[in-house]
Amino acid sequence: MTKKKISFEDSLEDTDYGLIISADGQLKGMFMPEQREEVDYVPEKIVQILHQVYGMDIGTDSATIH
Repeated sequence: MTKKKISFEDSLEDTDYGLIISADGQLKGMFMPEQREEVDYVPEKIVQILHQVYGMDIGTDSATIH
């Protein structure tokens, strides 16, 4: 089986979110679907992951959105 390398953005569908995580596990940013970039909305499941894993409250903590 040949592995095909695809870019991060190409691997996402139109409604997908993506977390950017460094090699040492630090959260570097979050990729949001284009239609959501202008809306202040992140699905509750992602909010829970950010809080449980990184201790982040996106309502008060700063974040980088790509």
